[in-house]
Amino acid sequence: MTTETPARSGEHDILSGLKIIDSDTHFSEPHDLWTSRAPASMRDRLPKVVRTETAGNMAGTDRQLEEGGLTWQLDGQLLSPAGGVAFVRRDGSKIPFFELDITDHGNLWNQIHEASYDAKARVKFMDEIGVHAHIVYPNIMGFSIGNIILLEDKELAYAAVSIYNDAMAEWASEAPNRLFPQAVLPFWDIELAAKEAERCHDMGFKGVIMAGEPHLGGLPDLGQPDWNPLYEVIDDKKMPINIHIGARVMLGADSVIQSAAWPSLPKRATKPVNSVQTELGNSRFLSNIVVSDVLHRWPNIKWVSVESGIGWMAYVLERVDYEYLEDFPDAPAPDVPSAFEMFRRNVYGTFWFEKAGPTMLLDYIGADNVMWESDFPHPTCLHPDAIRRSAEALASVNPAYVRKIMQDNAAQLYNIPLD
Repeated sequence: MTTETPARSGEHDILSGLKIIDSDTHFSEPHDLWTSRAPASMRDRLPKVVRTETAGNMAGTDRQLEEGGLTWQLDGQLLSPAGGVAFVRRDGSKIPFFELDITDHGNLWNQIHEASYDAKARVKFMDEIGVHAHIVYPNIMGFSIGNIILLEDKELAYAAVSIYNDAMAEWASEAPNRLFPQAVLPFWDIELAAKEAERCHDMGFKGVIMAGEPHLGGLPDLGQPDWNPLYEVIDDKKMPINIHIGARVMLGADSVIQSAAWPSLPKRATKPVNSVQTELGNSRFLSNIVVSDVLHRWPNIKWVSVESGIGWMAYVLERVDYEYLEDFPDAPAPDVPSAFEMFRRNVYGTFWFEKAGPTMLLDYIGADNVMWESDFPHPTCLHPDAIRRSAEALASVNPAYVRKIMQDNAAQLYNIPLD
């Protein structure tokens, strides 16, 4: 079966013949992912789905989980609702986030699209819409990774990570060269993280997931030489490091994620306000890495800012260069490459809903450093018309650029065969 985007008339012609690669999609962890694979001694402590008997706070947030809902728990701690964080129904329709009480979402597992968790259904869905490959990120193993890292029982924490990676290797093997999950690392232990990265590479993983600000959880920041054992493996295996939004590691009172929306706003307005702030959180990672020496010491390692959009990147790079390289009267400009140069050499961004970014900024930030995504099946995903919407947005873009951002950049970065 061919996976090339079918030739279409009008606005779709710009994508005709491309083997489109979606650089950010998500996997809804099945309720038995850990319990079916865990050793007996850990089965009751690793992530499992339970019905809450009493209300409580979702870990790392100020959101209340209601009594009676299905929730993920880790070693007795509430993590999140167990509805798969999927907002595409089995009939293909999309669930509006603002209409859904997420505390009840655990009761909706039987309604979410099978492609959220089933490999064969995912590939069938991809073929239907004309997408060749999916880069795949976790849900609770991404957004709850801080809770796993902060577990006192490090053996239990590593089991949670390694079992997930094993399960995803099995999942990807059901659709060779179509599904490319990214490996989760036990990065509270850098030597162990390096070994896990190597193990995952040997299992076929093409990249790893990291938090952009591990120092907020008491770990070294990404510019410190403590990370060299991991960077050595990443460099040797040519695995990009993906910094997905929301994967932060924090301690104490700062670990609770507060809403950025005004309390007076209606429910529908709250979500976009919080989304903007979550996505702009990656600006902290980007502005740090382009002025650190990490990209000098490890010039071959590639970094990806995932699900954060690209429109803001031009401002951040300009802002850093203006202040850091400006020749102030008493401070000669440092003899270092510009933020734009470091970005174009080593860093990528992904976009989905934007129009201004891909139509106005590709020459500025670099068409070689941008990749397309759909965010399936999350609340903001482009479903049900991802290809049409993207073709319309890119209709005026240089076709050579379109080929890069829809196919070539991701294929090269993640070593995805297009034959």
